[in-house]
Amino acid sequence: MNFETFFMSCPEREATLADSLTSLEASGWLGPTEVVLDDGTGSTGLGRIHRTWRRMLRRAAKSTADLVLLCEDDVVFGRWFAENLLSWTLLDPLPGSGAMYASLYNPGRPFLIRRESERCLIVDPRFVWGAQALLLTPRTARFVDAAWDDCDGNPDQRMPLIASRVTPIYYHLPSLVDHAPAASTWGGIDHRAIDFDAEWRACNPGATDKKKRMTLPNHLAGHAR
Repeated sequence: MNFETFFMSCPEREATLADSLTSLEASGWLGPTEVVLDDGTGSTGLGRIHRTWRRMLRRAAKSTADLVLLCEDDVVFGRWFAENLLSWTLLDPLPGSGAMYASLYNPGRPFLIRRESERCLIVDPRFVWGAQALLLTPRTARFVDAAWDDCDGNPDQRMPLIASRVTPIYYHLPSLVDHAPAASTWGGIDHRAIDFDAEWRACNPGATDKKKRMTLPNHLAGHAR
């Protein structure tokens, strides 16, 4: 399984982006990383964010990787981010439908189902916001882009609403990233992950707690996906 990583940012947040990229590298994450910069088109900061998200989504839709990781520029990655994500059995194998939409960041949104053994929540897309780090298949990115104008709201709200037509909306349990304390460029509220631990490790070799060892029940492929 291979990944391609994309970050969206703007010139005035160069230092914030650099910190996020350093945090990602320190987690052991490998593979190509591309930065999609705000091109300055638009009369408001929020409008430019919408445009940059759409451009990043379209770039991800063209990826030949199995999965794309879409990140904002103000993210703190856990120490074991790479190991934790690569060990997530929800991704292996990928759904036969080719559809997947998962957030690696949970600011405390309502959920429908909690599955400890699969390390995931299935959440209600009507109440989702926050898009610090999203994991999609390129096919899902293409679907969301094609239906972009079908929904209202900011990108972090409309994307899960659209994606929920073809896949459950997952949150990794617990959050693998946190929101860095950087000032918003458009006046958004400050928020943090409710369950982020920078030192959390899913597959601790010395752990005896069975909850830290992942299993995938037979019913998951036929129901949750």
